[in-house]
Amino acid sequence: MLNQYLTNIYILKNNVCNLYFNIKGEGSSQVLKDLLKDLDNITKFYLSLGSLIKKIGSSPIMNLDEIKKISSIKEISSQDYTTKEALNILYNNLSIINRMNNQVGEYALKNFKFSSINLVLEFNKYLEKRVGELNMSNQPIRNLN
Repeated sequence: MLNQYLTNIYILKNNVCNLYFNIKGEGSSQVLKDLLKDLDNITKFYLSLGSLIKKIGSSPIMNLDEIKKISSIKEISSQDYTTKEALNILYNNLSIINRMNNQVGEYALKNFKFSSINLVLEFNKYLEKRVGELNMSNQPIRNLN
């Protein structure tokens, strides 16, 4: 479960980078700033989660072919995206991660120490806040995944 979550975070991180490099149009400068903040939060969590997986005696999945097979988030194409398209993609990706984060949180409560649970809870706060912001600013949201 943790490795599937890690692979989803990896694809999310790549998708955010892709959006950052390829966003075009009105409002893109503010969205770019927000994407950098998202990337920082996601990368910190990704590294912490990988370290946790190693700490509990497993190996984080790092092979790109395996990541693509396991992840439930799909990579986006390298192409231009409008701000609306970018926000839709980000909303949908973060929503998937948020649902999975809740499952991982329940799993962590049963199987790990408090520090591990705290890691998931902190990321959950970020996800809840960001998904809420995207939902409010980006009506209507369409599912692109």
